[in-house]
Amino acid sequence: MAGLAPWGCEDEKPPQPPSKPAVAGGEAPQETPTAFDPKTDAFVLTFAGDKGKFADASQVDKVPEDSRGMVRVKLLGGVEAPAGKVWVANLRSPDPEGQFVLSTVARDDFEELALGQGLSSTAVLPEGLEPPEQVAPPSGTVVVYKTSWCGVCKKVESYLKKKGVDYETKDVEKDRTAAADLKAKAAASGKPWKGSVPVVEVGETLIVGFDRAKLEKLL
Repeated sequence: MAGLAPWGCEDEKPPQPPSKPAVAGGEAPQETPTAFDPKTDAFVLTFAGDKGKFADASQVDKVPEDSRGMVRVKLLGGVEAPAGKVWVANLRSPDPEGQFVLSTVARDDFEELALGQGLSSTAVLPEGLEPPEQVAPPSGTVVVYKTSWCGVCKKVESYLKKKGVDYETKDVEKDRTAAADLKAKAAASGKPWKGSVPVVEVGETLIVGFDRAKLEKLL
């Protein structure tokens, strides 16, 4: 019939795979990483260092051995950890392919957990420090031997406060008696004290450094 376009068939198209669900902004969701590869990934490592201070590194071998138990891993390239969390890894235990497994901890808990791997600082002891003739008996109170500048010591105190533990503190750089007493107690236990702080006294047990696992058991 004049004036009418003839009927035609469109070219057939192969079936299309279902599209991925959209997220905010119209972008496809990112896959959550389960490990990172130091040979291929771009990253920044945050670790607990001397005196309880935190530092960054871009290479695994730049992280001190004592600090490798829990290290924050920030992956570069826009892949973010879940809200309120940070990725962490144990850099002492790579898998057979040289990768490190990622897990998450609460952002607010990372510093305490990282320092709670038994880390400590070294105090400058008073000159000529000699242990007393008689070692003071252990008290029923938890005692934290510390220094004023030690960040690890501050985290130990914060941990004890959150646990609701009554404790007292003694500054081994300012209090010669406390330092001498601690030196004697350590010698009596068979583990000479060389100035590491904090030392936490719980009953008859001395815990050198912020060893969160040991404290959990004793408290």
